[in-house]
Amino acid sequence: MKKLTLWPAMSIATVTFMFATGFTLHNEIDSSVSWISMEQAQEKSAEDGKPLFVFVEAEWCGICKRMLANVFPNQDVSDDLMANYHPVKIDLDSKNQIRFNGETMTEREFAREMIVAGTPTTIFFDSAGDELGRQVGFVSIEDLQQLLAYVVSDQFNEVSFEEFQSEGR
Repeated sequence: MKKLTLWPAMSIATVTFMFATGFTLHNEIDSSVSWISMEQAQEKSAEDGKPLFVFVEAEWCGICKRMLANVFPNQDVSDDLMANYHPVKIDLDSKNQIRFNGETMTEREFAREMIVAGTPTTIFFDSAGDELGRQVGFVSIEDLQQLLAYVVSDQFNEVSFEEFQSEGR
């Protein structure tokens, strides 16, 4: 009888521990990059001149989830993003209101206006809100590090990304 009464208590404790640990791991993944709103990013960019890094994703997108779980938590990637960019995450399907270039729209409308044809799509904007470039699809840790370095480099308007990569940057 005592074993039966201990079993539910142990099960509850185990499930509670797993539940709490799962949330901790999830929060660690989410906290690797401090995503901010589009409006905040544009305000900060106007002040310091850093470009915006906009990650357009969808909740149903497996590749997006893979990047969020495996690429953005990388310390070097998150450090580069936080030091040189204002990172924004946009949900392709969301009806949440955002403010971009002085206009209020939903995240979905933003994605349509930007002609986002697939997820994930990474779009870089300058401090004036003009698009600098974009990358569609999965981007590995190494390629994202090179892309982040390229956009803020002196060579951005001088050479193509492929030339920048081939120079071993």
